[in-house]
Amino acid sequence: MTRKLAMLTAVAALSVGPACSQILGIEEAHVDATLAADVAGASSSGHSSSGGSLALAASAGASGQDEHAGHGAATVADAGDGGAGSAPVPTGAGGAPSEPTLCELYCEQVTANCSGKYEQYRTFDQCVEVCKRLPAGEPGDDDVNTVSCRLRQAEFSASEPFLYCKSAGPLGAGRCGSNCMSYCALMQATCTATSTAGNLELSYFGSSQECVEACGALPLEEQGAQDYSSSASAEPSSFIGNHVFCRTYHVAAALEQNTPDEHCPHAMGGPPCVGP
Repeated sequence: MTRKLAMLTAVAALSVGPACSQILGIEEAHVDATLAADVAGASSSGHSSSGGSLALAASAGASGQDEHAGHGAATVADAGDGGAGSAPVPTGAGGAPSEPTLCELYCEQVTANCSGKYEQYRTFDQCVEVCKRLPAGEPGDDDVNTVSCRLRQAEFSASEPFLYCKSAGPLGAGRCGSNCMSYCALMQATCTATSTAGNLELSYFGSSQECVEACGALPLEEQGAQDYSSSASAEPSSFIGNHVFCRTYHVAAALEQNTPDEHCPHAMGGPPCVGP
């Protein structure tokens, strides 16, 4: 009897035990202490003890995530070095910004130092377009029709704009080529049979010599502008009248606006570049 009672008690204990574990949530909350130790051990020494298969799986999963994250970071870094989807940035040696061009240097100087009634270009872009049609020349150029010569004059004009701006501008004013030489160089590069093909009025010169001769025949107006300026505040105005200043104003406008068909007839001597 005593033996039978003991057996019944044991069976009851076995049936109640799992139920209590489920009710109390002990089974779900149970964590093998060796798992954390194994993960730490795998990270530090690469060895595992009991529960090692789980630890290795967890470690592998973490490593896989780290590897994936690292791969993603490398991809972004690669894209930043000219990879797909990255915009190239002009740089010089060692990643420094690239050096400005001769035209950029010149136009920065002349637009900064020659303003108001001494203005030589309506905009920076107009200056660059004119500059592209002039010979580059050599550093230190003087008395020649080049950009380098004009750059020197533009630098001098910082202290004496009334003296140097006119020679720093598109015409050169005798210090960087003669007015007619500079005007004709721009005309030959801008006003051509092709660029003005749809015009009915005369819009280009047949040769540089023809242009220089026509420019040389222009009258010297006592009441007209004495120096070139693209400013509307300059008096007398440079862009109205039968002189090389008006013609130069319109060939520069043709370059800036890319409208030779519109401005070349003016630059040839049509209205408003006509005499009284």
